[in-house]
Amino acid sequence: MSLRTELFSLRNCASLPSYEELVSIIGSTVSLLENENPSYRPRESSKEKLSGGLLDFCGMENDKPVIVIPDLHARRYFLMHILDYSVKIGDQTLSILDACRKNLIYLVCVGDIFHSEIRGYQRWKKAFLEFREGNILSKAMTEEMVENLNLLLMVMKLKLACPESFHCLKGNHENILNEEGRGNHPFYKMAAEGEMVYRFMAEFYDDAVIYLLSCFEHSLPLCAIFPNLAVSHAEPSVPLTKRKIINYRRHSDVVLALTWTGNGSALSGSVSKSIMNLIKKNCRQVVWIGGHRPVEGKFFKRQRGKYIQIHNPEEENIAVVKPGRKFNPETDIYSVKSMQG
Repeated sequence: MSLRTELFSLRNCASLPSYEELVSIIGSTVSLLENENPSYRPRESSKEKLSGGLLDFCGMENDKPVIVIPDLHARRYFLMHILDYSVKIGDQTLSILDACRKNLIYLVCVGDIFHSEIRGYQRWKKAFLEFREGNILSKAMTEEMVENLNLLLMVMKLKLACPESFHCLKGNHENILNEEGRGNHPFYKMAAEGEMVYRFMAEFYDDAVIYLLSCFEHSLPLCAIFPNLAVSHAEPSVPLTKRKIINYRRHSDVVLALTWTGNGSALSGSVSKSIMNLIKKNCRQVVWIGGHRPVEGKFFKRQRGKYIQIHNPEEENIAVVKPGRKFNPETDIYSVKSMQG
């Protein structure tokens, strides 16, 4: 079975993954993430020497486009539309999936795999009413988790198949334990999403799956840098350094600073100073792209235009950052929405 066929099957799957499938693929993905190629993901300085929180492609080949995917939020169709979208690279026109498999592009997702949010508002309300009555595995909640978990499998299969070209960063919704600490806050918005997802996973699967999924979340990188681009889930709230991002497991404030920053709460100049610390060269040509907070239209600029938010949950937009030139949000954001749905 081809990779696309596998992914398309998960995109349309109406059932929850089996226990065995989840344990197997999460375990394989964690192993990969904790031991990525140090040529682009430097290792922590800890005794374990696990892969650090920074993806650094500044010293790699600089002739590949970077495609930035905003928050996914259980949108399997969105990811599939991205992978089927045609791009021109040199004299070739091919799908993003094929380009990714051939290592012709970098595909970077800013995270937030779980929680359908406003798209699933009515479903969340139904699930919450039943949750309060003690029905953890309600029909509405099961439908939500079918989307969440099959999208998770799509992301993991992509990572395992394209380890050096596909990357998913940690978002604030990557918190299966619904914990306070390690850079996380418990999550609720439409309902008690964090608690409801945790209780569903404990009831339908068990603590072993929850533990593995937590390991996956805490092994995700926080930031990716290229000669003309930095990417993270949220706007960096304070100036950050390579050392602290790489050693993120010892610096929960760094995790928080790159996943939870609210609009208007970042220090002035935090993006420019972080770019200076991380990339150093040609800083005027560098922009920082993230998601996290929704925008109207295609984008919103912050930090004097150095930080660009691209997450519009009602659209299916991606940012295409071409090598050797500055990203222009007016012309370099594309819709991948398919008329076929």
